[in-house]
Amino acid sequence: MRLSLSFSRASRSNFWRAAACVVALTAMTAMTGAARAESPEQADPPFRFLRYNDDFTYLANKPNPTPWERVKYIPLGSSLWGPSYLSLGGELRERWETYQRINYGIGKAQAASGYLLERANLNADLHVTDYFRAYATLGDDRIFGRRGASSSTDADRWELFQRFVEARLPSPFGDQPSIRYGREELAFGFQRLIAAREGPNARRDFDGLRVTDKIGEASVDILAVQPAVNTEYAMDDSTNRAQRLSGVYVTTPVIGPLKTDLYVLDYENNSIKMRGLSGSEKAQTLGARLFGKAGGFDWNLEGSWQTGRFRSGAQNFNIEAHLLAVVAGYTFAATPWTPRIGFSANDASGDNAHNKTTIGTFNAMFPRLPYFAETSVLVPSNVRDFRPVLCVTPVERVTVVLGYDMLWRASTTDGLYGSGFSALANTSKARGSRVGSEVSMDARWQYNESLQLGAILAQFQAGPALTSAGGKNMTFGVLFAKLKF
Repeated sequence: MRLSLSFSRASRSNFWRAAACVVALTAMTAMTGAARAESPEQADPPFRFLRYNDDFTYLANKPNPTPWERVKYIPLGSSLWGPSYLSLGGELRERWETYQRINYGIGKAQAASGYLLERANLNADLHVTDYFRAYATLGDDRIFGRRGASSSTDADRWELFQRFVEARLPSPFGDQPSIRYGREELAFGFQRLIAAREGPNARRDFDGLRVTDKIGEASVDILAVQPAVNTEYAMDDSTNRAQRLSGVYVTTPVIGPLKTDLYVLDYENNSIKMRGLSGSEKAQTLGARLFGKAGGFDWNLEGSWQTGRFRSGAQNFNIEAHLLAVVAGYTFAATPWTPRIGFSANDASGDNAHNKTTIGTFNAMFPRLPYFAETSVLVPSNVRDFRPVLCVTPVERVTVVLGYDMLWRASTTDGLYGSGFSALANTSKARGSRVGSEVSMDARWQYNESLQLGAILAQFQAGPALTSAGGKNMTFGVLFAKLKF
């Protein structure tokens, strides 16, 4: 299969800007890397995906801390109720992307584009005794060049992306209850339904209330939140009043290596399109996930059932939809390059347009992006896929993942959906069920726990469900560097 990428002068300029940033970040990490362990077997904890979960309390009594360690744990005094301290950190990500026929060339998308996404964040985590906490993230997200299709997640300048306060309640039962209020990133389970949206430039935030309790290895989260709206200029993000998410999410061990997530989620969207109609949706999603690792095997199985109502003017529809998903594999730990052979599969229901009373399109609400593979276009609505993968580690800290994804429409009377549950133009009238196939390569070098470098290349071969709607083959390439500190 021939892969082709075309670069304009502006695209080449942004490419070399990204390449220069990679070199600069490599040099910068040498200063921070010397202060921390290079090996994952060391006791020092890594940076977490959700940075408010970072924990540097192990530095509290460390003699002769380095300058970097002094910033990660700044003591502010102690009392009978515990120590007070401040932790400072951040992240810088440079991500150069290029598309040939973004969104499969459907709509007003450009034939080719190349651009640089830049994400810069600073965070402050203040702990006042063991019972009170305040957290904030100041960020600046920018795009250099033109994407070739509209997106609300490319630029968001000088914004307080996260800002919350948290009270941890004393308890005589050995648990750890807490109440958190404000704006924060959320990520639950495999992030199929609630995700922080790492791929785009601006991550997803939610405003509202979260109550958490941890009992041994089990955790319970109670949510009542609304997504934040990303807008381009400084300090102007707002709460999306049209959408609401509430529910309960439980994670607990079952037996041996087997663990489970159980959840009930209530979702409202007063500005949504279904069946080409504008209206409001109220849906309840009941789901479970089984996951774990043992003897070289890993597994991650999830099922969700969605019911509710969609109303458009005087028209009312029931909602009955489902999502079935699995990721599984086996790692040959004693074999050179430690290969893992695995697969992922999804069945996200679609609508039967001939049913006049019921809508069957599954709405994943706030899924991770990319969801299926690397081109970051489709979300799990009216899609079935099967993706075998091979992951190898040719040298320490370098991983390469090769995948081949095959996708079909679950219903030929329903369209395909992109980010934000937006229907791709004309796909509901397309012929055939085969969406297409995507071959991808994802290579990442975890230089140390601070710096990660990577490259992604993907080619999507459009099938009849796209070509009959005007869609074409799509190529996607990425070069990125991410520095956490």
